[in-house]
Amino acid sequence: MIGTRITRCYPAGNARLPQEIGERGLVLSQFWPDATGSRQTFPLRHAVMSGYGRASVVIEARETSGARIQAWLAVEHGRPVILTTSVVDGTSWGAALARRPGVWVARTAAGVMDSVRQVLDVDRQTEELLAVAQG
Repeated sequence: MIGTRITRCYPAGNARLPQEIGERGLVLSQFWPDATGSRQTFPLRHAVMSGYGRASVVIEARETSGARIQAWLAVEHGRPVILTTSVVDGTSWGAALARRPGVWVARTAAGVMDSVRQVLDVDRQTEELLAVAQG
């Protein structure tokens, strides 16, 4: 999901990236093709992404990173968040978020993948329980 209109690439140096992704997958924008950009487009994108995915995974981020917005919104939406220890140790928001329910902290890439598998397993178990409850 991009934080600009579908006809614009940001940063401009990545102009081929959306084309390559589109050939193998999906490039999605919530903005009209002729929309002008603003300071709010990326935070709006983060809000949508926080609820769209099964989980938000933050591998690397700074104190003022847009990933911070997405991670906090995901927690508020009741969605799982997976943070690396570098985010938890390197940012005040990561340290604060790590204490919240639904936030997983991983030390390694393998740990991130294990957390993703566990999140997906919880989702599968929930779907099975709902199916049983519905009859």
